[in-house]
Amino acid sequence: MMLKRSCHIFLFCCILHGLAAAQDIETYDDYYGESMVYIHAVANYELHPFWHEKWQNNLFCRNMMRLNFASISNTELLSDARLAINEELAAGLWFRYATTYYATHHRNEQDIYISTGFEQRIYKSLSVFAYGDPHFEKEEIDIQYGLALTGKNRSNYIRFSYIDVDLFWNDKNNIKSHDAKKPWQFNWETNLRIGPLRFFSCGRYDSGTERFFTREPGAIDFSAQQKKMDDLVLGLYFYRTRHSFIEATYSYYNFVEAKNFDSPEANYSYENRIEIGKIGYITPVGEKYRLRFGAHIIVQHAASENYGAHTYTRQEIIPFIFAEKNAGPGTIEAGYMGSVQKWDYVGSFEITHPHRNDYIDKLKLAYTFNFDDRVYLQFAVSHVTTIWGFGGGNVQFWMEF
Repeated sequence: MMLKRSCHIFLFCCILHGLAAAQDIETYDDYYGESMVYIHAVANYELHPFWHEKWQNNLFCRNMMRLNFASISNTELLSDARLAINEELAAGLWFRYATTYYATHHRNEQDIYISTGFEQRIYKSLSVFAYGDPHFEKEEIDIQYGLALTGKNRSNYIRFSYIDVDLFWNDKNNIKSHDAKKPWQFNWETNLRIGPLRFFSCGRYDSGTERFFTREPGAIDFSAQQKKMDDLVLGLYFYRTRHSFIEATYSYYNFVEAKNFDSPEANYSYENRIEIGKIGYITPVGEKYRLRFGAHIIVQHAASENYGAHTYTRQEIIPFIFAEKNAGPGTIEAGYMGSVQKWDYVGSFEITHPHRNDYIDKLKLAYTFNFDDRVYLQFAVSHVTTIWGFGGGNVQFWMEF
């Protein structure tokens, strides 16, 4: 059984590593249309709060896998696949393998990360760790060095690290490129439980890349590129009981890119900043029922200069309510979400709806199988009430091993 389980884990790792190594990461056009509504990815297909709690508490002490795939438009699929393997090889010596593949339509690039390496306790709760992000293209290999303060059960932690990004770029790339400055990132993960309060934060500060490319005269490819992406998540949780808490979370995403071409009229610079806040409450109602409700608030500002010059601002409020009932080997869930959305686009290119002040709502029905509180499998259907036909489906999976 252990050999079979290990083979499955290894196969999953190889699949995600193949995605990270083989797939080109390109910025795709942000078309600012109805398909960009956040109600799908942010509210409808959000993982259950208990799943998030388990992931954050056990991120560096257990072996876990979570998968979330859902329709967010006629042509796009929300894809969120994450794996964390933590094994203590000897007293104070830990091996870790973690990978993330995350793609959704409001982020400009797919997030694909791998980190694998070792952590060694050096004094009481203080540890040092070193991880690598291996790639087939050696110029894209990252090396991460960090310090960690960890509680006895490793569910409380404060971790900081420095990431040497694309360590061998100047020496190994075969596309005639060189860095104008050395790129690096500062990364952190924190989870602290003090009495009825729990604080969680993770994120990265990116120094940005600035690269030049040697091109033939008249080439259509860009000759210089600057790119930077910062990410931040903050969460504060107040526990009334073990299964009832209030959550307040905030996330910040900022993507900046500029490219220069042989033809100056094709040059552009672009920035996309998205801030999302959430307030929510989850509580049991009797022995068989559970209720959760709250709201998400989204503020987005995007703009570009030169080619495709435009500005885009968006505000959206998404209240939600979900009711759950224990039924059979799992839980049945019904939910209602609304979206009050407003956006304004001013730019050189026409879009279908440059200005919108509207409201849409959505219904969700799901069933989650629970296997000994160790494996969860959810199937869900949902539907925007103002359209005909099938609205969309969602499959979520969680496993501890």
